[in-house]
Amino acid sequence: MAASLAMAAAGCDAPAPGPTTPAAAPPVPGPASAATQPLLEEAGSSPLPAGSADEVALSTEMERAQGFIRTGKLTEAAGVYEALLGRAAENEEVHFNYAHLLTRMDRTNEAATHYRIAIELLPTYAEAHNNLGNLLVRQKQYDEAIRHFERALKVNDQDSATYNNLGTALGGAGRIADAIPNFARAAQLNPDYAEAWFNLGRANLSAGHLDEGITALETAVKLRPDLSPAVQILEKARQARKSRGF
Repeated sequence: MAASLAMAAAGCDAPAPGPTTPAAAPPVPGPASAATQPLLEEAGSSPLPAGSADEVALSTEMERAQGFIRTGKLTEAAGVYEALLGRAAENEEVHFNYAHLLTRMDRTNEAATHYRIAIELLPTYAEAHNNLGNLLVRQKQYDEAIRHFERALKVNDQDSATYNNLGTALGGAGRIADAIPNFARAAQLNPDYAEAWFNLGRANLSAGHLDEGITALETAVKLRPDLSPAVQILEKARQARKSRGF
């Protein structure tokens, strides 16, 4: 069954800070604090398309779970999904949505299990690859995360969030030179993507590209004046350039 997103990735959850940063180079002392780490983006919940009576019933139950989530009743929502899995264990979207909820509940190992099941049921499930990749990044399992982001991009090579997330995983693996073009691609596909510009700026600074880093950070701050890590790092980078007489 093909997955269909109810919400754009950026519209579901605020991008979550990644667990690591590229090795910092002057002017940014590193490693960075959690507040200045690269930003990941997660795909949101996916509804079942209306169809057979069973699908309609499942969709109704999933909407009931979403109602619990909207009111902060995550435990109740989890109970709905656990009951659904009793009769829809072969439905990839139920596993995906349950995994998304488990992530919000900080039950990340269980979430990863259900993302993996969703992928087994639908190997081309790009959103599941993306979200599993994010969990793996947070667990510092960068190589496996990279593989899942790459698989997601084979399905949809126009998704800016996945390029951004791939760049974050590459940076965590110490592959800054490979991370930079992925952050740049994310920003190219979505010029208003402040988090991608932020990550691009940090990666360029880590690679010693001071001017390019400042330019990207300036764009991030222009788009998101409230993105305080970008503001702080940009100020340090400007001071470093000034001290060098540039």
